[in-house]
Amino acid sequence: MTDPARLTRLEAKVLAREVLAHHRPGRAYGLGCLKNLDRPMRAQVFCAAHPSERLVVKVFAPAFAEKARAQAARQRAVAAQMHEGPWRAPEVLFFDDVRLALGMDYAPGPSLAELWPQLPAEKRDVHLEAAGRWLAALHRPTLEPRKLRPRGQLDWLAGRLLRAQMDGDAFPDIENFSHALAEFEALFSEARGLPAPRAVTHRDLHLANLVSAEGALWGLDFENDAPDAPYRDLVALLIDALASAPEPDAPRFAAALARGYGDEITAPAARLFAQRAYALGTWARTPADPSLRQRARLKAAKMILAADKPLF
Repeated sequence: MTDPARLTRLEAKVLAREVLAHHRPGRAYGLGCLKNLDRPMRAQVFCAAHPSERLVVKVFAPAFAEKARAQAARQRAVAAQMHEGPWRAPEVLFFDDVRLALGMDYAPGPSLAELWPQLPAEKRDVHLEAAGRWLAALHRPTLEPRKLRPRGQLDWLAGRLLRAQMDGDAFPDIENFSHALAEFEALFSEARGLPAPRAVTHRDLHLANLVSAEGALWGLDFENDAPDAPYRDLVALLIDALASAPEPDAPRFAAALARGYGDEITAPAARLFAQRAYALGTWARTPADPSLRQRARLKAAKMILAADKPLF
């Protein structure tokens, strides 16, 4: 292994087989890579198949040992919280601390990312509402009433703009970003101190991390265990849905997520502040020379910023 921050598929497969031999002795498993990208990665994910069992084995590069341990711990907690009913998370079957490999239940179904482009328009609302309900089930046990403290988000965005202007750390369309940020700052006095709860969020939620299987919706890839604004997850899902849809519709998609999520606490001005904050965050993180996917996400973020009222 030459790069401690990356694993090739072959390197990870060797480790996965060692892990299975240790934790499932006497069984021969077929291994199929679930990330069809033939390049070194921070983690490689496999489906391990045996006549009596299918499971997922995620193997992390050595540089991400703490990330691997955090994901194993958080996955256990979420799976215990969401272990029955239509809103689920895969159970942790084992964690091998030596080889940094996490074994989990396999959710036998397509992700929403796979379903999304082929869905007729009328079916998209159903899936987004279900995603909102799943997200509410994730947040609910740790939801705490709080008041909005927006200074940190404003400072981060302003600092990101300054670095782009002064240090050459550019992102697309900086001039228009500056105007959008000025409009966003005007919300500060109105939104500050309004009801805006916090919860332990996912923080990396997109359609590929939601799998429809066995009459349930399964969430994947947990790591974060710190409280955050729930709208980070909602806006992330909305951006992914807009970026992937043949006919994106920000008000309709957001309304479907909101129906599922059922937020009765956050004040409208705080919702508007949050949707703009996380849309601007996506813009500020877009590289100067974006891929097609990054361009689609930036376009989606600008759709959200164009809304003059809360979408959720």
